[in-house]
Amino acid sequence: MPTFPEEPISPREFMEDVVPSLFAEVELEPHEEALELRVGVVLEGEGGGEWTLHFVAGELGIHGARDPEAELTVIQAVTDWRAALWEGRPALIAEGVDLVRKGRGTELRPPGPAEGQARIDPLKGIADLRGRIEMVIDDDAEARWAVGVLVGPGPVPETPQATITLGAAEAESIRTGALHPLEALISGQLQLDGDLGLILQLQAVAMTLSMAAGGR
Repeated sequence: MPTFPEEPISPREFMEDVVPSLFAEVELEPHEEALELRVGVVLEGEGGGEWTLHFVAGELGIHGARDPEAELTVIQAVTDWRAALWEGRPALIAEGVDLVRKGRGTELRPPGPAEGQARIDPLKGIADLRGRIEMVIDDDAEARWAVGVLVGPGPVPETPQATITLGAAEAESIRTGALHPLEALISGQLQLDGDLGLILQLQAVAMTLSMAAGGR
């Protein structure tokens, strides 16, 4: 089993050495092997860089530049990237990282459809979206942490079209299962700013996937 580095390493080492070794240990399901997807990664700040993860025919290729045709692109400051991987902050994200570190990354896969229901392709709904959305976890007692996702091809906008801000307490409730992410979104416990139409479209896709999984 590949080793997840216990101490911080450079983004380049992580993307080009660790990520391929972790992926090589994943047993894909048939529908996952048929998937073709390009995911851009943009890490901003000292030591950062750009990469493209190209999933095709069950294989992963990594290129040292962002493909402008990438269907999804993750944008994050190097400091926030490092905080989630090695500093345990925020706990909502770091918990998933810990599962990967322990070789239990498959538990992060979304649940399959309920019995008798057809599988819904999540990329089909996402393909209809366009824009950069940023999620921020912020609290007076905790440093601000953010991650952005650009949905659709094209250049990365300098600023997000929509921002979802979640307090540290709400983030902890989601982590413990006391609050469902969709409930937080629908009930207004999240602060929504910018292009609300884009956020509502994303919400609709998430609700469709949740119903396909039997509400789990």
